[in-house]
Amino acid sequence: MRRICILIALSFASLNAQAQTAGDTQYEKPYIEQGGSGTLLGGYIDHELFWNEKKKTFDQHRFIPFIYGEVNENIHVLAELEFEHGGLVKGKGETDGEIKIEFAVLDITFSEALTYRSGIVLSPVGGFNIDHDSPRNDLTNRPLTARQIVPTTLSEAGMGFYGTFYPGDVGVLDYELYVVNGFNEGVILSMRSGRGSQKSDNNDEKSLTGRINFSPLIGVQMAGSFHVGAYDDAGDHNLGIYAVDANFNRGPFEVRGEWAMASIDGAMHDERSGYYAQVGYHFGAGTLQAFPHSIFTASLRYDSIDLGASQERRTTLGLNWRPVEETAVKLDYESYKEDDQKSGLVFSIASYF
Repeated sequence: MRRICILIALSFASLNAQAQTAGDTQYEKPYIEQGGSGTLLGGYIDHELFWNEKKKTFDQHRFIPFIYGEVNENIHVLAELEFEHGGLVKGKGETDGEIKIEFAVLDITFSEALTYRSGIVLSPVGGFNIDHDSPRNDLTNRPLTARQIVPTTLSEAGMGFYGTFYPGDVGVLDYELYVVNGFNEGVILSMRSGRGSQKSDNNDEKSLTGRINFSPLIGVQMAGSFHVGAYDDAGDHNLGIYAVDANFNRGPFEVRGEWAMASIDGAMHDERSGYYAQVGYHFGAGTLQAFPHSIFTASLRYDSIDLGASQERRTTLGLNWRPVEETAVKLDYESYKEDDQKSGLVFSIASYF
């Protein structure tokens, strides 16, 4: 029985590990892996309850449809739509939701080492940005770094290449490299405000974003990534985002972390940085008779960001239950050092379909 539990725990731990070491995470979706050829539809949903001094509310945060189309074995179309907070609901002269295309690409594969991609690409800067789906993550809220330094979800209009090589007997080396429109002058206010248009660039300069990921053996990966280019209308000032991330999985244990910094030429607070470290322990595999493949995970994460004008630090303790691999029920307690009123409980559900 102990051996069976360990094997189940390993399978859940590898869910995150495989996404970090695969050449393209967008193909690692249950609806594609379990579906077949032709055109497929899938997605995920998450729903949250926040209970702290600042808010006590339900939030229908995300409903995300996925679309996959196979033109032939070497040509594929992938898309991801995003409905946030119930979509666009009008009231009091403003809207409190969002509807947008988050990801939409055409892939032409020449070999495993070379695929051409064009469309709205998911920028490969930072490990969390390319692996941010709610059902994949053990805690409800995203790391502070993934919100304020690398503004997840960061997707941009552009084109480029990605692929996989196999150095040595067990090593895996992945790369992604894209030319994109880049950010705009909103970065002076915040990184999220500076995300660029999918329709047109605000200057004649293009930005470059890329990532190299190396897995020397199963369950271990390390990566470096970047995003550089002019952000202002005149094209005179540059923005650089640099990130490193790592993931380690062994048995029921998982350790992951990421560090990122943004250098903004011409801004008053020209350097912003942050990091997070997270440890998880998988246990109780198969203990519920009604869900023989279920598992529990206890997680602890520490976040820290420095925005120049302000700092924010947060500690999160979470417990989640997965009745099946694709579905997570989460209960977290968040403690904010700089703003105690935001400290409190978060309950959420998330599932692929």
